[in-house]
Parts: sequence; C-alpha cells; structure tokens
Amino acid sequence: MFEHSITLNEFNRAYLANLLADVPDDQLDAQPAPGLHSVRWILAHLAVVVDYGFKQLDLPFICPKTWHVAYGPASQSGTDDRVVPSREELLAAINDGYAKLCNALKDATPEKSGDLHEVELLKSTPLKTKGQLVSHILATHFATHLGQLSTLRRLLGYSPLF
Repeated sequence: MFEHSITLNEFNRAYLANLLADVPDDQLDAQPAPGLHSVRWILAHLAVVVDYGFKQLDLPFICPKTWHVAYGPASQSGTDDRVVPSREELLAAINDGYAKLCNALKDATPEKSGDLHEVELLKSTPLKTKGQLVSHILATHFATHLGQLSTLRRLLGYSPLF
C-alpha cells in the first residue's frame, strides 16, 4: 500500500547523503541569507518529523523532546544554541527512523491508514488521512527540505549535484 512512498523515501535518503557528502561540519550552522534554515536545523527537523509518522501508527517517538522543541514545526530557522546534535546523531536518527517507519508501514492496515490525522497545522490542506500524512512525511515533506539543502549548498559555494 505504501510501496511508492517507501521507494521515494529511500531515494530521498540517498540524495540527502549526496547533498551532505562535501559539506564540512563547520558549515552545518551557516545561514548565508536571512531567514534560511541552517543545515543542522534541516537535519534535526527531518529527524523529528519522522516521529509524526510514528504517531500515525501508534509507535513511540525516537527523538528527544528537546529536539522537537528546538527544530519542530514553527521553530526558529537557525540552529538552537542550546540543542546542537552532531551530524552523526542526526543522520542516525534520520536513517534509522525513516527505515523503521518504512518497515512498519509494510504492516499498516487500510483501515488505520484511512483514519483522520490529528496534525492541526495540516488539517486545512488536502492531507486528511493518516496514510496521506505519512506519505507526505516520507516523500514531499522530505523533498521540500532537500531543496532547501540544495539551495544552501549553492549559497555556500558548493557545486550542484544534478
């Protein structure tokens, strides 16, 4: 039922690794233009959003609450000086978290996927069900932030990948 979304997420995670391959740790907090997210913010945000996918399946969160406060929806655009997870911690949370979510989706029932989601921020959008929300988390939400990372790469002087 979620085969396409799972495949897109696998693609997104591979593309994320390519986008970060030549960006050194000392650039993770750079904000080359006002209002842009930092690389660390984007990574932490992607990590915490996987927990919203877990919530749709009644699974426990994996990210610390401090990450949710500092990098969740509506948080400030840059790195939170009080919560600075390392690249390794963030990539592990992303790769392990999304792999775990994708694996859990293989057993998701159509009935559970058709239930209405409870994410207030998205209730006025076309995303109405838990299944639609999870597909968004795996594919379009993730890809939106990959686009931001690609823009940051260019602004920081790195060449495009494609």
